[in-house]
Amino acid sequence: MSDDKKIDVSSTTIEKGIDVAKSFVDKLVSPSIEELGLLVKDQISLWRFNNQIKILNKAKSICEKNQINVTAIPAKLLCPYLENASLEDDNELQDKWAILLVNMVDSKQNIQNHVFPYILSQLSKDEFNLLESVLIEKKRRTSELEKELASFCKDKENIENNLKSELLDLEKNLKELSPNGKYAYSKESMELRSSIRSISGELQSIKFKESRLKRKIATPEVIPEQNLKEFEMANIIRLGLAKVVYESNAGTHSIDIPAGDRDSYTSV
Repeated sequence: MSDDKKIDVSSTTIEKGIDVAKSFVDKLVSPSIEELGLLVKDQISLWRFNNQIKILNKAKSICEKNQINVTAIPAKLLCPYLENASLEDDNELQDKWAILLVNMVDSKQNIQNHVFPYILSQLSKDEFNLLESVLIEKKRRTSELEKELASFCKDKENIENNLKSELLDLEKNLKELSPNGKYAYSKESMELRSSIRSISGELQSIKFKESRLKRKIATPEVIPEQNLKEFEMANIIRLGLAKVVYESNAGTHSIDIPAGDRDSYTSV
């Protein structure tokens, strides 16, 4: 970069924003920002510099709004974070970068991992938004299932006792109706037998309902592939944010084989 294009901090229109961001960064790292050269460097472009300022000020606002007590984070985490964040000029994704920094400096959460900034730097807005919507749907689905499971476990014993009591009454009625099998195939007897089978089935189902609900809760959420291009899905898998799960299929499949030198392929 030529000398006439270098950033003159004292004369830029973003001087006020720099001061605000600098005061925030000074709380996050030691030694001071000047010693590290995190923001103000001769060779950094104004574009990247502006992005850093916007993101840091967004993070500062979130911390103040939520009364978050910030804690210092190692320079080896903050430097790569700022380096990657400086390349993001999309306002929506800048919000995500700001939230990530807040999570990193929040003394209560203390989520300090260099992997998260790298992953965020590799995602497009469409990829991020889709993953976020999938996560929201998973939380909604699992929350409903967990409530159903808790309610079932609480009432399981009463449900079983009521069904067993009802089953005994039906069997007693059937025995009284046909003590010697004389009316075994009457309409009333057939209806009683049908009710007995139904309740017996419910009792059997109760034995496995808890495990079924737990399996549903643990089931991975499916990413709707139609909402992503092939290379975007490949990127998400590459980052370890999703994986391909192959389901077994016991159905029949056609196999095309050549029937002869002059014949077309035959399906078997």
